[in-house]
Order: sequence, then C-alpha cells, then structure tokens
Amino acid sequence: MITRRRFTHIGLAAFTLPSLAIAAPFTSQTIKVIVPNSPGPGTDVLARFFAAYMSKQWNSTVVVENKVGSGGQLATDFAAKAAPDGTVILITTSAHFTYPYLHAKLPFDAAQDFAPVAQFVQGAFAVVVATDSPFKTIQDLINEAKRQPGTISYASAGVGSPTHMAGAQFGHMAGINIVHIPYKDASQVMTDVIGGQLQMGLTGTSTAMSMIQAGKLRALAVTAPKRVPALANVPTLDESGLRGYDVTSPIFALTRAGTPPATVSEISRIMLEAANTPEFKQVADKLGYVMDLQDSAKMRINFPGEFARWKRMVEISGAKPG
Repeated sequence: MITRRRFTHIGLAAFTLPSLAIAAPFTSQTIKVIVPNSPGPGTDVLARFFAAYMSKQWNSTVVVENKVGSGGQLATDFAAKAAPDGTVILITTSAHFTYPYLHAKLPFDAAQDFAPVAQFVQGAFAVVVATDSPFKTIQDLINEAKRQPGTISYASAGVGSPTHMAGAQFGHMAGINIVHIPYKDASQVMTDVIGGQLQMGLTGTSTAMSMIQAGKLRALAVTAPKRVPALANVPTLDESGLRGYDVTSPIFALTRAGTPPATVSEISRIMLEAANTPEFKQVADKLGYVMDLQDSAKMRINFPGEFARWKRMVEISGAKPG
C-alpha cells in the first residue's frame, strides 16, 4: 500500500509541473475532492495528484477530504447532496456500480444523482497464495477444487466488494465450487494468506504489490484482460485458460447531476490533462494500474453498460441486498 509519505516521493513531480496560473473559470470557492476511503490506498493517492495539479493550473484552492464509512456510501451521499456547481468532485471505483444491487435502501440514486466527469485507470486484482503453497499455477488450484469441491476457500474485502465479485466470477467461469470468506480489512487478507490460514486471496494489485515483490506472496494471475505492467511476469486469468475473463475496477470522477455542462467539461479536461502527464503514469504504474482514459462524453455513453455489467456479477456472486 502506498502511504502519503511515499506518495510525496513518487508524486513529487506533479507538484512541480509548470502552472498556467489561471483561476478556475467556474468558481472562486474551495474545490473539494472527496475520497470514500482513508488516506493511503490508490484512490487517495490519485485524488491527491489531481488536487495538486488542479490547484496549480487553476490557481485555486483544491483540497482532498477522506470521508470513510458505510462502504463508500458516506462520501457518495455527500457528493450527491452537494451544490450542482462542480465544487465537489468524487473519486470512486466500481463499488459505485454495485450500490443499487447490494442495498435495498440508499440515500442517493447512483445513476441519476451524478454527472460523469472522467475515468483514469483500471485497477486489477491479483489471485495470491502463500509462497510455500502447493499451487504454482491457476490450473493447479482449479484441478484441486474440482478434485475436492468446496474445500478451497478464498478471501475478499467483504460481501459485495469488487474482490468478492472477481472471485465469484473466477469460480463461475472455472466451473468450481470455492468458498467465499469475507474480510473487513484487505491487509488482513494478505496476512492470513501468508500465514497459511487461507488457501488463496483476492486483493487489489496496488495493495498486494509490495508483498508480491518481497516474495511473501505468490501471484498466480491477475484479473485484467492484459498483463499489469508492474507485474509483467504474472499471467492473466484469460491467459491461464479462463478465456474472456475480465474483472477490473475503474477509478473515475463524478460530480453532482445538474452541474452545467461547460463546468463538467472543464473539470474533465483538466483531470485528463493531469492523467496524460508522465508523472501520473509513473504513479499509476507503481500502483499496478492500467491506464484507461475516458472523457465525460464517453463515460456518459458507457455508464449504463457498467451498471448492467456489475449487476450481472452481483447476481453470479449470490450477494443479496442488505
């Protein structure tokens, strides 16, 4: 996991980029970039990169606020109830697309209350085992799960989490019965896999990267359709025999629905300008992300399909609205 201190090091160039010193054309107020998790994970790191870039280019005050709680709902609800003027920008993930299918009652409408701004990267997940595990490949694991159905368990970051969806899709496509064990803390997943309490885990590549590189975890595969540059020697599940497997979690920006189109376009422009810098790519590579840039217009087209795709994965997982 990349801490704020490490981010200061790897993202330092972002703070020294030449500034156009142009005031944000749509506001003289403080602009808030809202993150639905605590400081440290990839969404927070990217949010701080964007905030620094926007602050310089717009000559405006741009701050990051971490609003943790209710599986991201607290931050999302805050953004849904903000003024429709572009002063609140939510940085979020695929969890946004699962809200309608995992929660019987929500204080916001995930589709109607937001205007898509821009998409930046896709976060893959890694299928990890302990380094002394007998499973050297995904096929080893599949063969054992078929030999002894229901004896292989996997851990995720919780019921309905993207890693839960990724594991359920893996079992579905492989035709195996693997037991889901939900955790509340992704770091504890890795600890228990390393310690042998769990046979396998699914976790974000940005979370597992340091443990994999230190030789404490073995990555059998990644869930992206193409190899992750930072783990170039780790095959994809598609390469490993599950043809067509593709489960990644996008990181993207939203703002309040009703925000003037010109304002949305300006935020989209400046964020994609930042994402096109070599400095951003360096940060994304270190986090194990794959670049996937979309402007607001493209996101609006793709938004309904993303809700449909994640609805299908929720159905496969068997998770029920709570």
